[in-house]
Amino acid sequence: IGNGISLIIFAGIVSSIPSAIAGTFESVNTGELSVIVLLAILAIIIITIGIIIYVELGERRVPVSYQRKVLMQNSKKRIMNYIPIKVNLSGVIPPIFASAVLMFPTTVLQAATNPILVSIRDFLNPNGLPFNILMFLFVMFFAYFYASITFNAKDIAENLKKQGGFIPGIRPGKQTAEFLNEVASRLTFWGAIYLGIISVIPWLLVKSMGVPFYFGGTAVLIVVQVAIDTMRKIQAQLMMQKYDTLSATGL
Repeated sequence: IGNGISLIIFAGIVSSIPSAIAGTFESVNTGELSVIVLLAILAIIIITIGIIIYVELGERRVPVSYQRKVLMQNSKKRIMNYIPIKVNLSGVIPPIFASAVLMFPTTVLQAATNPILVSIRDFLNPNGLPFNILMFLFVMFFAYFYASITFNAKDIAENLKKQGGFIPGIRPGKQTAEFLNEVASRLTFWGAIYLGIISVIPWLLVKSMGVPFYFGGTAVLIVVQVAIDTMRKIQAQLMMQKYDTLSATGL
């Protein structure tokens, strides 16, 4: 159940939450952090989580119709009457890849003494504006790249044609694949912008408040998406077991 790598990252993030909460309350007690700033941070976290849940559950449902013969033959089976295309087709991979690519030079140049190498390291400082601008651009690039790998419109169009289904107003086959690619491209554009904003804006907002700890939208994105994905897969497993039980009892 769930993606192994994502679950490992999820566990690492969740395990650091108690210490972050303890450090925050300690900062409030010592006066390093005001109650108003704390409430503002909580508001940013709640809004970020709300946006992530809304977008991650969002999808474009492309209607599908079937020939009457197909409907008659499958009258007792559940036939999908739409093709769901998620707004965020690439998941949490783009922010993870973008962060890894940008952090690699900084890590390698940690002990550098050459002025040019030091300037490159300082330029890619995660606390700086250049890093966050590059982060936004890299996230958008990887979102398009990964979405093109995970979403195969040609296979979907071919399977739909074999099943006797079609999208109203669109010819089966090549035109269907082109239409699905067009829909996916539009959704990926907005999904890429969403990922870029989530990866950068929450951190910049919290940083502007002078908060002494790191809060990244990428971490929240991973936690929320892995939780949603795991819940969906658990529900699917339970549903499959239910149908297997009914089938075994002859119902």
